Order: sequence, then C-alpha cells, then structure tokens
Amino acid sequence: MIHHQINKLQNMVNSLLGLCKESTTKDSPEEDAFSVQDGQYERLGTMILKAQDGVLEERYLLRMEKWLLCDEAALRYYVDFQALTALLRSHFRPERFELDRISPQTHCHTL
Repeated sequence: MIHHQINKLQNMVNSLLGLCKESTTKDSPEEDAFSVQDGQYERLGTMILKAQDGVLEERYLLRMEKWLLCDEAALRYYVDFQALTALLRSHFRPERFELDRISPQTHCHTL
C-alpha cells in the first residue's frame, strides 16, 4: 500500500518538476539531457521519498549518496526534488513549520 502511495506521489512530483522545467528553461540541447519525462530519475525520486519518510535502508542511502556524487544531473534533480517537496509540505501542512509561531526571543541571544 505504501509503495503505491510513493509511486503516486513520485508521478505527481515528476509532473510538477516537468512544469517547472518548461517554465524556466530555454530550448537548448544541453537541457534535453536532463528530462524528468524519460523516467531516468524515477528510481532516484523513489529513493528520496523513502529517505524523507525514514524507511530507506542504509545500503540504498549509501548508493544514492554515491550516485549524487558521480552524476551532476542527478544532484540537480535531487536538489529540485527536495525543494519542491519542502514547498509542497509548507503549503499543504504549514503546522510542520513551527518557526513562524516561536517568538524571536527564543532564537536570539541579546548581547
């Protein structure tokens, strides 16, 4: 059941990333190498979601780390994916972002 939900969310994120890419990139051959529509990074997206949920096994976490170190396009995908999921969570579940409710005095020390 949870695997089905992860795949559904992965497809939604891929779709949103595709829309973001369409709105921010120009038609250039270099950009075509990084296409979320070809499914090249679907496995990476699934690994990211599992890591966010805390269910990614350590061996896969290490594999993802090596992948990101070796593949610059995968690293860009990872950063975009993380940014997008953070924006979605802040929009749909703002209660998870408690900093806005905490007074500045609890974060700042006076000199």
